[in-house]
Amino acid sequence: MYNIHTIAEKINPIKVVLHHEDPEIEHFLTDSRSLLRPEHTLFFAFRTSTGDGHRYIKELYDHGVRNFVVSGDAHLLPSVIEGSNILYVNDPLKVLQKLASAWREEFTIPVVGITGSNGKTITKEFLYQLLSPCFQIVRSPRSYNSQLGVPLSVLKMTPKDDLAIFEAGISQPAEMERLEKLILPSYGIFTNIGSAHQENFTDLEEKIDEKLFLFKHSQVIVYCAEDEEIYKGICRAGLEDKAVSWTRNGKDDNGSFLVVQSIEKRNKDNDTTKLSFVCGGKEYHVVIPFIDDASISDILHCITLVAKVFPDQLEIALSHLPQLQAIRMRLEMKEGVKDNIVINDTYNNDISSLAIAIDFLKLRAEQSRLRKVVILSDIFQSSLTPRSLYRRISEMVKRIDCDLFIGIGRDLSRHQDFFNELKSFFFPSTEAFLKSQLIDTLSHSAILVKGARQYRFEVIADHLAEQGHVTTLEVNLQSYIANLHSYRGLLPQHTKVMAMIKANAYGLGAYETALAMQEARVDYLAVAVADEGKELRQKGIYLPIVVMDPGMKEIDTLLDYHLEPVVHSMKQFERLYDHVDREGFIGIPIHIEFDTGMHRLGFATSEAQALGERVAAQRILDVQSIFTHLAVADDPSQDDFTRKQISSYKEAYETVASIIGYRPLRHILNTAGCERFTEDSLDMIRLGIGLYGVSPTKRLFLEPVVQLHTTLMQISSVAPHETIGYGRRGIMPQGGKVGIIPIGYADGYNRRFGNGVGKVIIRGKVYPTIGNICMDLTMIDLSSAKDGEVLEGDEVTLIGKELPVDLSEMGAAIGTIPYEVVANLSSRIKRVYYKE
Repeated sequence: MYNIHTIAEKINPIKVVLHHEDPEIEHFLTDSRSLLRPEHTLFFAFRTSTGDGHRYIKELYDHGVRNFVVSGDAHLLPSVIEGSNILYVNDPLKVLQKLASAWREEFTIPVVGITGSNGKTITKEFLYQLLSPCFQIVRSPRSYNSQLGVPLSVLKMTPKDDLAIFEAGISQPAEMERLEKLILPSYGIFTNIGSAHQENFTDLEEKIDEKLFLFKHSQVIVYCAEDEEIYKGICRAGLEDKAVSWTRNGKDDNGSFLVVQSIEKRNKDNDTTKLSFVCGGKEYHVVIPFIDDASISDILHCITLVAKVFPDQLEIALSHLPQLQAIRMRLEMKEGVKDNIVINDTYNNDISSLAIAIDFLKLRAEQSRLRKVVILSDIFQSSLTPRSLYRRISEMVKRIDCDLFIGIGRDLSRHQDFFNELKSFFFPSTEAFLKSQLIDTLSHSAILVKGARQYRFEVIADHLAEQGHVTTLEVNLQSYIANLHSYRGLLPQHTKVMAMIKANAYGLGAYETALAMQEARVDYLAVAVADEGKELRQKGIYLPIVVMDPGMKEIDTLLDYHLEPVVHSMKQFERLYDHVDREGFIGIPIHIEFDTGMHRLGFATSEAQALGERVAAQRILDVQSIFTHLAVADDPSQDDFTRKQISSYKEAYETVASIIGYRPLRHILNTAGCERFTEDSLDMIRLGIGLYGVSPTKRLFLEPVVQLHTTLMQISSVAPHETIGYGRRGIMPQGGKVGIIPIGYADGYNRRFGNGVGKVIIRGKVYPTIGNICMDLTMIDLSSAKDGEVLEGDEVTLIGKELPVDLSEMGAAIGTIPYEVVANLSSRIKRVYYKE
């Protein structure tokens, strides 16, 4: 990447103040909360309608940032950021885009650009999954397709990448021209066209033409031949010689490159679809793990592009279709009361996304033999007149034989005559619908709940959803991966990473976290016992898995599931050797641990000579790595001991390596060691608690990964001097209000959090616990809440970024470590995994 002087030359600022050294810039920061490596960060201070980035410059300076791009009129006192490099510009966003454009021109690798009204992110992620076995791919994070997201995506390109996939979204005219200069796609996919953001365009043609600007220099544009308006736009732009289409009609009338002959949905059994198609004169039959039309279209876009642009990789890509992972957006399906299924869709509220949601409803209802119910609000994102819009919606719900339609909003109520052929009800507001009690009559139905944000349809969805245990542990896998990258930023370029996911990933869920680490391309996973590794293998995890504490009765499991055991002693080595030899294997990978001061498990360093000679004398067991555990890497007062451990380990390692004739991987640093002894990263580091958002030294800005939520069940008043809970430990001398939440020590919420030690957040305000923690319940002191400030049913946060204490501080408050706070949370707390 560029250094700050080169960046100044590229962006041509109106004023330059260069005082600090000239570092290479690796991170482009627009959100002060996402700081990684301060010394290699360039912060862009944006002013928006919701905030001013200039207010955070002092805070970032205090954390080590010395490079800033600011507005030319920014009032910055020299004493505030003394000695920094400051680039004054007229428009920081345009400058960021200009820089990204210059960086994009440094690369000649193929770039795929994706645009359309719906499905951009899912198509991008499907294409990534299909081609990642063949290429080192850089792609847009999340849904980074805006004027800000695209340049940040492009600036992630590195010389190691050999393919890029970027998505581009627009909401008004003249935006795509700026994005095209940033992406410069070699090839393109136009997913579809709908009414999203139509309010800013005079007609559909104008919006299509704007989107097509992305592909004016592309060699290939993939689209669906049934989207005739897209093809008309391609012709208007003079791009028809670059157009490559696929079609569902089973014929090649349109000269389509890929022709689908049949689509066989197997939703009754396993939610798969068999696709049969002809491409390049060859017939293919594949199975995909989706049955909704939107996913099928997204996948056919991907197959068409791969077949046209990367034909040598087509067979590999097709072989990965059955393993495609669903991309969670904002459409959720939950079990409901009275044998209902609730489909809650709050991602978009336009007619295109409604068509997708109705298709999903139809499939789910038919699969489960349920009635089809649609609850819909007024739609605001449409270029159609109200009569045309609601006539079309009525035709859509009639087409699926909808059993009940409920319209909420004044526009829908005015046009209810279009729905006369259906059993239907109309209400001016969500409140009016709930008061009617019609919602309580719904049973044995698949219910689509889809409404504009101002209608607060989450109230409807919550009313319909099965309550069960209302306590939920949310795990943000995007933050989990972001924390991995934070540590990678500390390491030399080729240092490997072993992700510790033992004990069910410290209580968060081993499979889900393993899948995230596999996607992020870590080098090893580590579990405690063989059965943990076996479960991961059975669910499709293919990364090397190290078993840290294998039992000798687990050797067959180790061999059957290709797990790599850690060997701690000569006795264990011999027993493993004998067993593997009897089975007839050679070259079974193992890992060696030395005890350099932890005095837990491991060979004594004095055994290094004998161990090396024993390993050299056989070929049954192949040593992959040699490591040790640091006992006090997080404690600066004991650095002498830590350095002694490191020295002792290095001496033992060299002894073994010199005898066996090869050099296994070296690793010694845990999370704390990685932060404090980076110079000893060696070949690999082991990351545990840092992945979960806890920096042992507080040196890194890590993203919180877990949030623990529950619901305020009840509020009661307590008279002065009354006591609360078992043992009468909770005392309210002045009396007050007590809240009850459904979580207790049986859920893993430690009893030591009682009596004011634990804190919760309700509606943005902190409240302490009161009394002893019970088995299933906890009491909260609500005395400081004003009347009406807290209500029964409110969400309560026990762990989360809103709290004034993080996991480390929570653990310290009860005399333990952050691992224990989350690892003890019981399985009856529902885990919800998501990527933003």
